[in-house]
Amino acid sequence: MQKNIHVVIVEDNIDLAEELGFYLQHQGMNVTIFQSGKRLDGWLNQNKCDVLILDLTLPGEDGLSIAKRLSLHNDLRIIMLTSRVMRDDRIAGYDAGADVYLNKPVDFEELSSIVCRLAKRVVDVETLEENNTWKLNSEIFLITSPNGKEIELTTNEHIFLKLLSQNEEHYATRVALEEKIWGCSDIYTSRRLDVLVSRLRTKLQNQDSLVIQTHWRKGYCFIQQI
Repeated sequence: MQKNIHVVIVEDNIDLAEELGFYLQHQGMNVTIFQSGKRLDGWLNQNKCDVLILDLTLPGEDGLSIAKRLSLHNDLRIIMLTSRVMRDDRIAGYDAGADVYLNKPVDFEELSSIVCRLAKRVVDVETLEENNTWKLNSEIFLITSPNGKEIELTTNEHIFLKLLSQNEEHYATRVALEEKIWGCSDIYTSRRLDVLVSRLRTKLQNQDSLVIQTHWRKGYCFIQQI
């Protein structure tokens, strides 16, 4: 049983919406159902949901347009549930901001599992934001920012960040970084390190400051928690 997960279903087929809502409620989730985006917007002004299950063909504003607007919210995950099965439709759905694109008819048990997984990602993002923490995944070379942005890393970028994260003060010397990444330290590798740092700063940029800072006579420092 999954508790404290709030799901909103926007589906103009009321029979399908009610069947789906009944199943998810039986799994312990809170469910709210709307038949149009207009009613959804009014509700979201006063409430919050974790996962939005969104049909594409809706009266008034269509699902793609709704997804594009709402995908800007880091605390909301979107599942598109539609009868449109063409490849171009799926691409359009993901481009609009869908986390998952599913075709009708859908297996309710599978959908419930996906909802739980996406809701956990919302919780992870909120935890990162509260702690101002970056999450480094060494298995797939991915780093997640405090606001939930997932950034793919190259092998060398991952080594660089992992070395910084392992130091209590989150800094490492240039020599240590160059030897760990390339196995030597000389003028050539020093220039390569400068390029790597510049590229990483661009990837990890935020609006307030650079998270990778240069420390004179020390090397580089990651100013937030990893």
